[in-house]
Amino acid sequence: MNIPTQIATVLLGLLAGALLLLAMGLVPYWQALEPASFVSIFRDNSGHIASFMMPLGFSATGITWLALGLAIWKKMPSKNWLIAASICALCMLATFPIYFSGANAALAEGAVPATELANALSQWQLVHWVRTLAATAGCICALKAVQASAD
Repeated sequence: MNIPTQIATVLLGLLAGALLLLAMGLVPYWQALEPASFVSIFRDNSGHIASFMMPLGFSATGITWLALGLAIWKKMPSKNWLIAASICALCMLATFPIYFSGANAALAEGAVPATELANALSQWQLVHWVRTLAATAGCICALKAVQASAD
C-alpha cells in the first residue's frame, strides 16, 4: 500500500474539484456583474479564495512529488504514472506566478478598465481552465498510480 500516493490522489481530486467550482460557479457569476460590482466583490473575496486554494495547491503538488520520490527510490511500478501526475501538478501550480498573481492583483485593484474587463475575465477563465485540466489530469494519473501499486 502506498499511502503518499493515495493522499496525493485525494488532494489532487479536491484541488481539481475546487478549481472546477471556480470555473463553473464563480467565473460565470463574475462575468454577469457590472464592472464596479465585480471589482468590489473580487477585491473583497480573492484573498479568501487564495487562502484556501494556495495551501491546497502547494500540498497537492508537494505530496505528489514526495510520492514520486518514494516510487523512484523503491522502484515501484507506479513511478511512470507519478511522473505524469507530478508534471501535471507542477504545471497547475506554475500558472499562479506566471499569470494569476499579476492578473488577480490587477483585477482586485480595479486596474483593468471597465471596457476591457470582459476580455480580461475571458482570458482569466481560459487560463483557469488550463490549470483545472492540469489538476484533473494529475488526479487521473495519481489514480492510475494507485492502481499500479495495487496490481
